[in-house]
Amino acid sequence: KYLKVTVSRGSGSEVTALHWGTDETGLNRNMPSALTGRVYLGSEGDEVQVSVTYSSGFSQIPAVYLLPPKPEPNNTGTQISLDSDASPLVDYFILIGGGSIDETIRIYRDITGVAPLYPKWAYGFWQCKEHYHNQSELLAAAHEYRDRRIPVDNIVQDWHYWGTLGWGPHWDPKVYPDPKGMVDELHNALDMQIMVSVWSKFDEKTTFYAQMNQNGYLIPGSSYYDPFSIGGRELFFNFSRDNHFEIGVDALWLDATEPEGLINLGKNLSIGPGDVYLNAYSLMTTRAITDGLRSHYPKKQGARAFSLTRSSFAAQQADGACLWSGDVGATWDSLARQVSASLNYALSGIPYWSEDIGGFFRPKDQYESQDYHALLIRWFQFGMFTPIYRVHGGGSNTEIWNYGPEVENRLNNTNNFRYRLLPYIYSGFHKVQNEGYTMQRALVFDFPEQQGSVWNISDQFMFGAALMVAPIVTKSDSDSASRTMFVPDVHVDTGINDTWTDFWTGNRLKKGGGNSFQSVRGSLDEAIVYVKPGSVLPLGHEKQNVFDGNDDKMEIRIYPGSDGSFSLYEDDGLSAMDVISATSAYSLIEIQWNQSEKTITFNARKGLGFKGMAKQRTFCVNIVEPNKAVGLDFYCPKESEVMYDGRKIVVPV
Repeated sequence: KYLKVTVSRGSGSEVTALHWGTDETGLNRNMPSALTGRVYLGSEGDEVQVSVTYSSGFSQIPAVYLLPPKPEPNNTGTQISLDSDASPLVDYFILIGGGSIDETIRIYRDITGVAPLYPKWAYGFWQCKEHYHNQSELLAAAHEYRDRRIPVDNIVQDWHYWGTLGWGPHWDPKVYPDPKGMVDELHNALDMQIMVSVWSKFDEKTTFYAQMNQNGYLIPGSSYYDPFSIGGRELFFNFSRDNHFEIGVDALWLDATEPEGLINLGKNLSIGPGDVYLNAYSLMTTRAITDGLRSHYPKKQGARAFSLTRSSFAAQQADGACLWSGDVGATWDSLARQVSASLNYALSGIPYWSEDIGGFFRPKDQYESQDYHALLIRWFQFGMFTPIYRVHGGGSNTEIWNYGPEVENRLNNTNNFRYRLLPYIYSGFHKVQNEGYTMQRALVFDFPEQQGSVWNISDQFMFGAALMVAPIVTKSDSDSASRTMFVPDVHVDTGINDTWTDFWTGNRLKKGGGNSFQSVRGSLDEAIVYVKPGSVLPLGHEKQNVFDGNDDKMEIRIYPGSDGSFSLYEDDGLSAMDVISATSAYSLIEIQWNQSEKTITFNARKGLGFKGMAKQRTFCVNIVEPNKAVGLDFYCPKESEVMYDGRKIVVPV
């Protein structure tokens, strides 16, 4: 394994520090070096080749790595060239992943931090807009969702809730007379969470600004705080503790964490030059909130600290921070770019990503435009297969009933699909935490041997191990649209049942010898979703929120073609769950499908269980066929029922 470093700046530059293992002894050097683990090069254009050996102690290094790009066809070597206008030193960490992208990313998270499991409500639907103007408006929208029986878990208060008090995390009583009462009503009457937008800047007339300025915690010449100051981070958290977390606000939306305007450029920060540490602003700001929550509210909001943020940096996943892609336009091109962006971001090693479903900058005729309605529906169909499922729009009433009954029904069906998939989704993100897995997966994750076909596919992906998603990202003249979809060869036994299955119909794709491109169609009622042969897919009931019922009856759909398995993970959705052990309050049921024997095994439940767990439950087990156990309808004929009490059981199907 080699890393080739090319000098692109002046002679005598100290280009890189190479580390491997828990200390420098893990580096097998094959170069002239004045210091152990450091490389000094002569004139511009010099190259050095470094040989490295694997050391099992790497996981303790808190650091950043640069993943080499893929080799070009017929080229087995990889070269990385990097230069910096600000920093004389770059640290490279070389990850040997055994040829697997999953393994490489797992190593990356071993180094930079585990991506923790979020509170369960975060995986439901979020209602968000720019912005609710007062307490009555927000509560009215929340009640309307429940009255219309549209599933939702989180409602978001965007900026300007401070009214005339000045920019900062405080509630203007003229428009939000009882913020604690509002939060309590959302929690207790509506089973809904609330997230509130907080910025890193403060109006000069506020006490927030005065305290930051008095202590020297502001970036010079600006109203933004310096997150590299320990005291500044503590004070930043305290502002939201006193005004938000103390009244029960569930999480923060940390906006403009670049920070906006890049006012730290050319400034001296508490850690050093702002130019050098520019990109880490969001890391330290999200960490300020996460550290404070875990310290002050370890059994409440800090049990599974979570935030939304507009910028990202390596290791930010360890703080429970999810990136959203910013204020994007409401165009078909923007939708296509969001699909590509989500896949590339996941390939960087950070598994959580979100977007403004429907676009932020929406057309003036958004409520009447049939063209925009089609775009909105297609965007929802894509968004439900991303880690965080959130609608948002600027200057818009984004509540889905505002677009007419036909659009509302279609979007509600998409929401119901998301909620039926919750057992699959939540189990998958438990795997993200415990195995370094990635849920939203470019095809190269699962089909690397087909790299000639999948490397450049940016509009199709796997969501977990079972579901292949092919969003429609171009305008169509009708409700139904076709697109070309790559159909990977999954190397299962030959036979009638070894091809991908349409989730909605149970029909199987034609065999094209594997690795084929086929034309598929998707309507405005049904996203294009195909299921991998050998999959075991759990589906829960339709819900109004993630805590609506305990799934004491659950569908298990089997897609034949090969042996398959699924690990069904459940817990209370809120308590800290950092390490799985024999004394942890969770449930894990390993489910195995045997293709040749036509049996399904539910293994003995692992874990101590949790409050509200169904100790006895019914699994409705069906082999998917055309028009049988398909679509969103809950399919559970009496003969498919399997009673499970936590002990191992093997059932013929």
